[in-house]
Amino acid sequence: MVGAISNEHIDFFNYLGRSFLINSQRALQQCLESLVQKIQIGVVVNLEKVMSEGDSERSAWHTCRKMIMIPRSLPKTEKTEYNWPIPEDYWPTAATLSLPPRSAHALIKFQTTPCIPVTDKFPFDKYELEPSPLTQYILERRQPTMAWPVC
Repeated sequence: MVGAISNEHIDFFNYLGRSFLINSQRALQQCLESLVQKIQIGVVVNLEKVMSEGDSERSAWHTCRKMIMIPRSLPKTEKTEYNWPIPEDYWPTAATLSLPPRSAHALIKFQTTPCIPVTDKFPFDKYELEPSPLTQYILERRQPTMAWPVC
């Protein structure tokens, strides 16, 4: 049985502008199910564009912190295994006693490079980047002859 909740505790249940008043076990279960549906699975990373010779100045989308989201469900035709594309910047050995300190959010540096178009049969992992000025820029200039390799 859930006890009475005072007004000061209601603020703790405010999520994305929606308040939940929990006064029964059933209400608690409904609120938790609602919150779980909104959870995104992924990793927060820092993204930074490496400036090339043709770039004149930095734009807002050149440096940002965004979440790379992993899809909740995949069509049965797609594979369900992923190879995480973020390597560590060191190679551990048997003599390593502790891991070197690092940022909680990986830094991924990328650049834009002209390339030949790749066929649809080329295997690669697909990740979704949360909406941002960077994703808007990529979508507006989507070209099969441009690659965005990670440096």
